[in-house]
Amino acid sequence: MINISFWNILWTVFNLLILFIAFKHFFFKPIANIIAKRQEEANEVYGKAEAKENEANELAKQYEEKLASAETEKKQIISDARKSADGQYQQIVADAKANAKDIRDKAIADAEGEKKEIIASAKKEIADMVVNATTKVVGSKTGAEVDSELFNEFLGKAGE
Repeated sequence: MINISFWNILWTVFNLLILFIAFKHFFFKPIANIIAKRQEEANEVYGKAEAKENEANELAKQYEEKLASAETEKKQIISDARKSADGQYQQIVADAKANAKDIRDKAIADAEGEKKEIIASAKKEIADMVVNATTKVVGSKTGAEVDSELFNEFLGKAGE
């Protein structure tokens, strides 16, 4: 049978209190300290990792901004190059048109000069023919027949 004695219960409670104090002092406190240190280390590592992640995000953001800036700069350079090329194209076309106009004007002036020379030469030849015909007619005949022959001779030579 079970015997319940007051002293037995008292000694059991006393032993339990001593064990509880001993465990608390030698077991729970060191374990709690170790857990706290580990938690602090984990928090520190987590904080460092979070700082590194923020730094990496900031660097990625700066890279994206530089990339966007480079894209904008590229577009600006291309736009400037197109404007410059268009300006050069317009200048070349204007120069070519001016040269063509100068060449055309010179050709027209040369043609006018040649035309005048040809007309002057033709007038000189006609005058020489008239003089030759007059000399022949005046030397041999006079009158309406002479004029008619002179005119026919003139037309014959003019046709040559």
